[in-house]
Amino acid sequence: MTRLAKLLRVPTPADRRPGQPWRPGTAPPAPIDPDLPSADIRIGYACCSTLGQELDSQLDALVKHGVPRDKVFSEKVSTRVRIRPKFEEALRTAREVKAHARTAGSSLPCTR
Repeated sequence: MTRLAKLLRVPTPADRRPGQPWRPGTAPPAPIDPDLPSADIRIGYACCSTLGQELDSQLDALVKHGVPRDKVFSEKVSTRVRIRPKFEEALRTAREVKAHARTAGSSLPCTR
């Protein structure tokens, strides 16, 4: 794994090395109350690596956390494929939303 991280130049946090106990990552954002007005814009991405896998559980989880179905980018693509069109489209959309928010004078948090 270390060799792969060096090859891909992926920084690995010190507490995520082999032999370290597992700990949960960042929790997903809380669902949005549909009755409250909000400027929060959520974009989702779901991916399966084989044709036998289904996206339904990922899509349901994204909807549960306030991501509308029309803002979810999904694809079935092998892990060997480096080009993921829907992922790139999701990133492009997020960047456009963020750029528009900046020019509109409001702030918009952006997470990966």
